[in-house]
Amino acid sequence: MKMKAALIWLCLGLLFVAESTAARSSETVTQVVTDLQAHGYQNSHAALTRLRDASDVPGPTSPLDARLHYEQALLKLAMEGNQIEQVRASLTALQRMARQEACDACHFYALLAQARLALVDVSAPAARPYLDQASVLLTKNRNAVDQQIFYTLLGNTQAQDRKLNTGIENTMRALELAEARGDAAAAVRLQGALIWMNADLGDLRRASGLGEDAYDLATAMNFRPAMAQISLDLGHVYALTGDRAKQRTAIERSLSLSRDDPGLISLQVLSLNNLSDLYLSEPGQEQRVLDYAHRADDLASLHKMELQRAAPLTNIGLAQARLGRVADGVANIREAIAISQRHGQKEYVVGITRELVGVLERASRYREALTELRKADALELDLTRQQRDSAVLDLQEKYAAEHQAQKIIQLSAQNALKQAELAAESWRNRLWAALALMLAIGSALLVRSIRQARLANRSLAIANASLAEQSTTDPLTGAANRRHVQNLLQQQPRPLRTRRTDPSETRQPETSLLLLDLDFFKRINDTHGHSAGDLVLVTVAQRLRQLLRQEDTVARWGGEEFVLVLPHTPASTLPAVAHKVLQVIASTPVSLGECEIAVTVSLGAVSFPMYADQGWEAALAVADLALYEAKSAGRNRAVCLTRVNPHADLQQLRGDLAQSEQAGDIDLTEVPGPAVGPTLPQPASTHDKSVV
Repeated sequence: MKMKAALIWLCLGLLFVAESTAARSSETVTQVVTDLQAHGYQNSHAALTRLRDASDVPGPTSPLDARLHYEQALLKLAMEGNQIEQVRASLTALQRMARQEACDACHFYALLAQARLALVDVSAPAARPYLDQASVLLTKNRNAVDQQIFYTLLGNTQAQDRKLNTGIENTMRALELAEARGDAAAAVRLQGALIWMNADLGDLRRASGLGEDAYDLATAMNFRPAMAQISLDLGHVYALTGDRAKQRTAIERSLSLSRDDPGLISLQVLSLNNLSDLYLSEPGQEQRVLDYAHRADDLASLHKMELQRAAPLTNIGLAQARLGRVADGVANIREAIAISQRHGQKEYVVGITRELVGVLERASRYREALTELRKADALELDLTRQQRDSAVLDLQEKYAAEHQAQKIIQLSAQNALKQAELAAESWRNRLWAALALMLAIGSALLVRSIRQARLANRSLAIANASLAEQSTTDPLTGAANRRHVQNLLQQQPRPLRTRRTDPSETRQPETSLLLLDLDFFKRINDTHGHSAGDLVLVTVAQRLRQLLRQEDTVARWGGEEFVLVLPHTPASTLPAVAHKVLQVIASTPVSLGECEIAVTVSLGAVSFPMYADQGWEAALAVADLALYEAKSAGRNRAVCLTRVNPHADLQQLRGDLAQSEQAGDIDLTEVPGPAVGPTLPQPASTHDKSVV
């Protein structure tokens, strides 16, 4: 009897396996991909398994197109679901195909896989070289699928590198491509990515709206991995708005949705740690902090996710210190710092070190606290320098592009002038013909021809004057343009060459330069449209002209930047001038119908010559550094260089104002602007920004 029952169960089992295999093999790779795009999936690991079990999975001898299509689908799914092992496997297969079969498309996707791994294992800057190479291959192939995957990864990388405007722009491009292709799953994920990007940019209302819409779409599809990620991102938004009840609900929902998916381990770790963050801000909740943080640390350790341990270890240390276990707390925080250092995460190191300083201070271990504080300050200074160098490089590239544009405008003006000259020459030729005709038919026609020639010459003079004005005036704002300022400054007398030990010998009337940059101008364009941005630029130029003297010059330097040239203005008056500029710009919002736009500027101010041989180019470069200092200090303020020591290290002065000030070589005066609204909240440091 037992034998008979066993045989029955065996037959049923074989029948079940056969039916499952038949059902599974009835789906092709294309059918699986199409279904996943239209409806998403409940489990990323199961979705990968379903793709691997398709009926027409290509073998080693299958056509190249079929193998590429399959590996592309695997890679896209693995990157979306954070299945790193599959990303590595796809990378190996794609590199082999690219090498052995000279497949450019295979090389393109291999580069995307390398960029994704660099983004996970190292940092956003480490991923950029692979994306640069991939962009070259993308120009040869305008396939919409390739573009969608590329711009998704590029936008995520840029946003993680704090280039939020370009990150949002490229993510929007990917979203448009996904919607056009009917890739609903990718569209939901991309809309979810815009949540944290807009939140970190400070647009919390848009981030909240995007998040709630995206979560509804994901719920309608029962797309659980997307629901989990969107919930975590919404928790980040609610944390910034201060809505603790919604924050807790969103994070707990993310934890529940990600708990049973092996592909969402990192999301579980983040959810657990964000809950520990939440309770860390509430007094008397240290045990809850420890419970959630220990669970996050244990999960990260189990799956060998070392970098993800840094945040929970920090929270464990802070909670232990509050409970009086200072030695244990300091040890855990130091371990978190060591992990961050091993992975090259300098921003993590700075933030966690400052937490350690607070713990040491509260424990009256002031000497250790001072040592750690100096380390944090030195590292933060190094980070600021790197960011400044990157910003200067971007600025140089932008100026080069503007210079090229100016060349094009100049050539256009020259062509217009040539056409006017040709027209005048034509009239002169007609005049000579008229003179010849006059000899035959009389003086009446001569008078008429002379009148026409005069009109032509007058038109030529008007054209010349118009072209001259166009070549020196910004057409939108009516302010002077970059070319005019350069010509104006080149006419300034060069400073005398003399010994810097006696600066009084070089004294000559100083010219002040103020370099202004509108704060968050891209946000104005994105929120209100480019016509509103144009109105803001025109209004700022008008306010500056009304403020300054007749001999002063207001110029649009490029984009949202203006430069003010103030002759006979010594450095000692710069703070007062800067204060007036900040007030006149920010004191009154720009009216746009029923909407009012608050506008502020950041400003760097210098005078020249302030030392021997200082020309306007060097002064403007220092003004740019001062402008960067004003932005780094929080925007809506000015940084003015009011004194230069005769013995100053000029090389250091041209590279790092903060160090020059610390050395006593210069005096910097910071001038705050007027208050125009609440300060934007800062993004949470533990938020995951992985989207692809």
